[in-house]
Amino acid sequence: MQLSLLLGSVLGYLSSYVGWYGYEKWRNRVATHSIDESKSRGVFEKVLNFQVDSFAGSLGDFKPYMERGFRYGYHSSEETVPLIDSQYPWQLGFNIIPNEKFGVFIRKDQLVKFDSSNSVWGYLKSPHLKDTIILVIRGEQVRSGQIRVWE
Repeated sequence: MQLSLLLGSVLGYLSSYVGWYGYEKWRNRVATHSIDESKSRGVFEKVLNFQVDSFAGSLGDFKPYMERGFRYGYHSSEETVPLIDSQYPWQLGFNIIPNEKFGVFIRKDQLVKFDSSNSVWGYLKSPHLKDTIILVIRGEQVRSGQIRVWE
């Protein structure tokens, strides 16, 4: 019994160690999933305006916001390391709608409106949107809708 408990603890620790350090999660830029999380991490800048078009469903507590990008700490995802070595430290965030069968994404053609982007997210030099950004609502059994976001 004690041996199995000890073995289980050792395997759990090793799995956690390999998962965290193997993926080097502290190296990558990350974002928050809500305004509350953004505020608690100290990266929140401001709430943005939005208007929903062509969508009859509920978006729950959806709110777009601007925040400073950050990385996790070396030993913990609870630690916040704000980006200071990036030319594009700012990013658009929005409250994630839990337990819904749809998602909200930046429309691909809108990524050119950011100062920099990857295939999914846009990044900014300053915490200001220069133009209206269009997000899309997609999911199973959901007709596509749009959300316009601006300052």
